[in-house]
Amino acid sequence: MAGGEQRLPGGPERVALKKEIGLVSACAIIIGNIIGSGIFISPKGVLEHAGSVGLALIIWVLGGGVAALGSLCYAELGVTIPKSGGDYSYVTEIFGGLAGFLLLWSAVLIMYPTSLAVIALTFSNYVLQPVFPNCIPPYNASRILSMVCLLLLTWVNSSSVRWATRIQDIFTAGKLLALTLIIIVGFIQIFKGNYKELTPSNAFRFWMTPSVGHLALAFLQGSFAFSGWNFLNYVTEELVDPRRLCFSGAREGHLPSLLAMIHVKNCTPIPALLICCLATLIIMLVGDTYTLINYVSFINYLCYGVTIIGLIVLRWKKPKIFRPIKVNLLIPITYLAFWAFLLVFSLYSEPVVCGVGLIIILTGVPVFFLGVYWRNKPKCVNRLIESLTCWGQKLCFVVYPQCGSAEEEAPSAHSWQLMSETALRK
Repeated sequence: MAGGEQRLPGGPERVALKKEIGLVSACAIIIGNIIGSGIFISPKGVLEHAGSVGLALIIWVLGGGVAALGSLCYAELGVTIPKSGGDYSYVTEIFGGLAGFLLLWSAVLIMYPTSLAVIALTFSNYVLQPVFPNCIPPYNASRILSMVCLLLLTWVNSSSVRWATRIQDIFTAGKLLALTLIIIVGFIQIFKGNYKELTPSNAFRFWMTPSVGHLALAFLQGSFAFSGWNFLNYVTEELVDPRRLCFSGAREGHLPSLLAMIHVKNCTPIPALLICCLATLIIMLVGDTYTLINYVSFINYLCYGVTIIGLIVLRWKKPKIFRPIKVNLLIPITYLAFWAFLLVFSLYSEPVVCGVGLIIILTGVPVFFLGVYWRNKPKCVNRLIESLTCWGQKLCFVVYPQCGSAEEEAPSAHSWQLMSETALRK
């Protein structure tokens, strides 16, 4: 995220998303999103479902290839529809408000909180493992430490963008260092001749015969480690001054305006952070790490597929629109073939986990029609919404951010500031 106070030339301070993130921090965020905690925990899930070392390696290679196909499709969408918000913006543009809202609904309630829950649980398990060297860390200890870490990081992100960015840089460097050590140790073992398990006769010695459903679940586990390849599409409009998903959703009227507001001094999106923190805390208490990975990976792939279907639909609806990048149609078709296989057999193998995800997504349908599509609400409902928004503003001390250049905003900055101060005094 990016934020901080800015001052208009010769005028009052404006509350806006400041260009705090430079090249190094931007690269760290991208690397941190792709090389997350998944790479330290997904290999176990892939190996368990694959049934052999050799097949697990093949799944990793195929998973990387599928992610590359998806990234090519997203590259075309990103330059054809140059709007921040990633999947949400593309689906809204191509399929309309309901489809975009359901994707946003699943992201806010499922994808992001579940991913954060997995990261926090993974971190706590690694920290507690030396304390419990002969057994798995106790459930309660792992959950408590995870919650403490989540609350601490939420506080840091709410208090200071600069500190949040520095912590991101430090942890990204730590992850890269850990991966480098693992790779070096692996090569050392190979040079010593300890590679018997990698020979074909041993690598494909199955301790169980994997079903098609097991293969689908192995791909889901591996895909969690590859997730993050579409991150740049969420900040297409501006790299160093990004609107995140909450800002894009509120701009389209699909999210409460309070979630798009930022703190008047720290310029951090406190309401959005608090909602995400609360959802993550609830999800932490629901399931174990590997179940959560299946859960979030299934929903992720569902959203990816719908977005790439949108690429084909856009080719048909607007064939003459300017496309700086235009991929061969075989690329999205190949991706969608794999997508269909993965979703069908994942749903067959884990009907409860995947079914719950689908049900949560579908609960967004009545919410959309009641909250977004229904424009002419009774005055009492509008007054209630305004009161809740005002109460949230006073509680979190947040206002709408100002976007655009300082020169463009200078004439209206004073009136905007007075309006914000009035809202906070109510």
